[in-house]
Amino acid sequence: MSSFTFNNQRKTFVQIEKGWKRPTWAPLKRNFLSVPGYPGARLLNTQTDIRVLSIPVGIIVPDESNLETLKEEVADWLITEQPVELIFDVEPNRTYLAVVDEGFDPDEFVTLGKGTLKFICPMPYKLGAAQEKTMAIENGDLKAEFRNNGSVESYPIIDITVGAMSPFLDVWNGDEYFRIGYPTGVQNKIVKMEDMVIKDEMNTLTPWTKVTGKIGNYTGTGDMEVVNNAYFKTKLYGDGTGWHGPIYTRDIPTGPLIDFRADMRVKLFSSYMNQVGKVVLMFLAQDGSVISELNMNDDYASHIMTKANSVIGGTKTLVDTTGFYADTFNDFRGHYSIARRGTEWSVYFAKADGLNGVDGTSLVERWNDVAKENPATSKSIAKVAIAFLQYGALSTPMDMWIEDLKVWKLYSVNVDETPYIFDVGDKIQIDTERSLVTINGTNAIALKDIFSSFPVVKRGQNEIIVRPANVGIAELTYRERFR
Repeated sequence: MSSFTFNNQRKTFVQIEKGWKRPTWAPLKRNFLSVPGYPGARLLNTQTDIRVLSIPVGIIVPDESNLETLKEEVADWLITEQPVELIFDVEPNRTYLAVVDEGFDPDEFVTLGKGTLKFICPMPYKLGAAQEKTMAIENGDLKAEFRNNGSVESYPIIDITVGAMSPFLDVWNGDEYFRIGYPTGVQNKIVKMEDMVIKDEMNTLTPWTKVTGKIGNYTGTGDMEVVNNAYFKTKLYGDGTGWHGPIYTRDIPTGPLIDFRADMRVKLFSSYMNQVGKVVLMFLAQDGSVISELNMNDDYASHIMTKANSVIGGTKTLVDTTGFYADTFNDFRGHYSIARRGTEWSVYFAKADGLNGVDGTSLVERWNDVAKENPATSKSIAKVAIAFLQYGALSTPMDMWIEDLKVWKLYSVNVDETPYIFDVGDKIQIDTERSLVTINGTNAIALKDIFSSFPVVKRGQNEIIVRPANVGIAELTYRERFR
């Protein structure tokens, strides 16, 4: 008797009964329009409905097994939040994406030793193995030519590692195109919107200076260290009564900035209710005063509740929230960003919990200090400060890291100028399945040409071209889909 693998797990005690046959193709629904005076009807379109797989199975209960434990094991295996991979032994080269029907009863299933499992496939097509294509320059085009042997079109993911700045990015397949940005004429002036002035991968403490006094409301104590040549964390918090811990600063190498933006990637995991701590990013004026602060913190000694916080000039709070729920930002691994353009401030917090590690759970807040009521709006930033903080002698989260820090100087773009939209080293991802385009994990759908469409891999022969040809390294991944 054969079985199946579901959710990357296979249970040897579950067997498919003999004689079961899978549906040959996904169910089709023809929509017709009857017209008076016209014989028969006109075919409007054909819809592919969800695929339902009703599988008769039996359970061979292992000797001396605890039935209650077995029920829990089966429920944990089969009940999932989202569709997951389902692969049958008799068809190992095809994959379904399925969930178990809500009527599934693990108690009855295990007690009787047999039953019918009803799997529902919202995406009705069968999938082949993942296909990966690396694009190469041919006749001046960066492209990939290949044949899609599936019976319907497929939705690709295109990843680009940028090797040259550009004001636009195109993906062409025949006459169909996808575009972000703004193509330019030969007489158009292309300008930078920004220059990166700090790119710190947190693999050395050399450019940083340890603070031993106070910065804002925090006291500098203890030390940081580099771990695995990849991130900063606390080596020693030191002693203190309020918020204290290692605080390090570094100068803006090109000099003080008015218009700027910054982004820092961090991790803050509280493992127990009594753990309290902060991961902080601050920008300082020449006199050492705090112009702006962002932090991710857990300051509850009785609960695991992680909050995003942002304050301008020590007085204007832009963000101070756990998110939509009390646990929205718990187990935070992601990044936070801040920007000042003229009198407008904006902050952004995002967890990297989206598909393929892009931004998922996020929030954004803006504030325009038109009257410059807050003195911080008019001050230039001269230094960057980072900190890991402990409150008194309370226990701290086990995992507090800083993985990456970037700071940019921003420029004004005139109406007759076209800006570059990405820089060397940026990571661009185009995900057709989710209608999502990201740059460095951040949603960039606002840059999309509204008349363009997300790229698809057509049935049969494809020639997919990325422009400009010198944009960098482009890789395309897709799975063939079968009715």
